[in-house]
Amino acid sequence: MASEVVGPVRRRALVVGCGMAGCAAAWWLEHEGWEVVLVDKEVEPYPSSYLLQLDAQATRVLRLMGGEEIIDQVTFAAPAMSVRWGTRKVRELKIDGDSEWRLARRSALLSRLFAHVPDTVHKRLGIGLEALEHRSDDVLARFSDGSTESFDVVVGADGLHSTVRRLTLASEARSVYRNGLTHVWINADAPLPDGRAVIASREGMLSLIYPFLDTDQTSVMVVVPVPASTRPDEPMLVARVCDMVERLGPDLRAVAAAARKSEDTKLTRFSQVRLPRWYTRRVVLLGDSAHCIDPVSGMGAHASLPGAKVLAESLRDTDDVTAAFARFEAEVRPFARTAQSITARAVEFSTRAEGRSRAATLAGGVGDLLATIPATLTRRSNRRQAALRA
Repeated sequence: MASEVVGPVRRRALVVGCGMAGCAAAWWLEHEGWEVVLVDKEVEPYPSSYLLQLDAQATRVLRLMGGEEIIDQVTFAAPAMSVRWGTRKVRELKIDGDSEWRLARRSALLSRLFAHVPDTVHKRLGIGLEALEHRSDDVLARFSDGSTESFDVVVGADGLHSTVRRLTLASEARSVYRNGLTHVWINADAPLPDGRAVIASREGMLSLIYPFLDTDQTSVMVVVPVPASTRPDEPMLVARVCDMVERLGPDLRAVAAAARKSEDTKLTRFSQVRLPRWYTRRVVLLGDSAHCIDPVSGMGAHASLPGAKVLAESLRDTDDVTAAFARFEAEVRPFARTAQSITARAVEFSTRAEGRSRAATLAGGVGDLLATIPATLTRRSNRRQAALRA
């Protein structure tokens, strides 16, 4: 009797969270031969219509994933910018746009990315993760529907309020940095006059005003100091923001007027996830759940899409998941740490630091940037040596 040929056993991965990091992780792990289960506690996880930014590296990784059609259909080139500042008189610096940087509506981009995940990935919406049990050779996951399943690895890509992080590494209170700043988000039904984005630091607020180039709308996001002990008054903050936008120049008066009438507003708090380590045993965090930089940075896609690729490739090269997780973190952490520091210092410099503390904030940011140079050079050297060995 001919012996039966038994194929290699596929390793199983649970990816928690259907956002950008989760969808990218599911795609890359499936691409590397894993059996993947992708879950999200929300039945419809993409309600927001606010903007996401993809830098050149994130766009490149999306193309490697076969997402050229997504880029063409739901993203548009980042516009030229007008940087404005000044106390009494508004000063302006104009900067050309970069076609390699892309903008997209969050809901449209993430919906298309979710649909792009291969059908061989088991997708389960409306199913929450409730518990994780570490065993000698796997992790047992228990879900909100009462079911349990075992996995070789678990990837927590479930964002700022990560359940995976809370179950395995740290509570939100111990892992999330907040500095008393609040984001005021407004979608205004008026176009920017020349399609040029406006970034402004005035009146103790930092503003990012971007056009929706697929419609005649404008996204207004302003960082405002709000004491931690104070309950934010949304109507008051929206009115304050609109007053400031109106004073940025005559070209923004129509945008400010439309923003006052908008019913599409929300408040969020400036938040960064800061952890000493992103993994434990067979569980690893990815994207915002590991190192949320904050939306004001515009670097979330950079941390999610390339990070998912690095994680899958690290797992491909070894059966030792702990070593793979360590390699992934060593590759991604220098960028995340620098982006967090620069983002936090920039908003704090723009909104509340004065005098000597303002200079110290700026000097600290330069110091953090310089501190990353040795790690960057080491990573590049290691990549060159690996390429030569190959």
